[in-house]
Amino acid sequence: MIYGLYNSAAGMMVNEYRQAVIANNLANADTVGFKRDIAVFAERMPARVAGVRRGPSAPDLSGLSGGLWLGQTCTDFGEASKIRTENPLDVALDGPGFLVVAANGQQLLTRDGRLRTDAEGRLVATTDGAAVLGVGGLPIQLNPLGGPITIDEDGRVQQDGRVVGELLRVDFADYGALRKVGDGRYVAPEEATLRPAVARVQAGYLEGSGVKPIHELVGMIAASRAYQMNARMITVQDQTLGRLISLITS
Repeated sequence: MIYGLYNSAAGMMVNEYRQAVIANNLANADTVGFKRDIAVFAERMPARVAGVRRGPSAPDLSGLSGGLWLGQTCTDFGEASKIRTENPLDVALDGPGFLVVAANGQQLLTRDGRLRTDAEGRLVATTDGAAVLGVGGLPIQLNPLGGPITIDEDGRVQQDGRVVGELLRVDFADYGALRKVGDGRYVAPEEATLRPAVARVQAGYLEGSGVKPIHELVGMIAASRAYQMNARMITVQDQTLGRLISLITS
């Protein structure tokens, strides 16, 4: 009986977490370059396998699993659809890879291509003014009093007919090691080897969110029902245990 309570409680916990992940995905359904997260669950090992068990175990429980537990949270890095903006400083990457910005003393990876120039003429992220890095790892400097700016499919930034920089585009062998740090950005482990990306740059476009609201809503309903079923099972087992104790003590 206690075994069943533990399993049902674990089921409630994992589905509560699953709902939180889905809610965050839905909140970012319109966020440029956002990649959805997926809560992956795993079978929890029973006590007889997970560690040393003291005392006898019921034979009827020996073949049962340890229930459900959170395995990991993965990010779906699949490419999302492109949104046409006609803004020459909006860019989308067609293919795998990331742009690189400098923020909070770190080099961060992003698929958010909303760019602008600041008062000093640097090419920066529209969201927070983080410097966009060019090939060589330095910010791309433009003439604040110069003419129109264009970006070609090779990432070359041109102003007044002259190439002033090239967007740094990098790729990473193991996306699973990337860690989200907010604002659609990621940090790679220090030991990671970044390589040049083959992604083509599409100026005048942005990559939309990787979230499909209908898919997420279906997942949220399923998680909610699983949570309710486990809560109901706890109630039933608690009532049964209470009647058992009453019979024994009567």
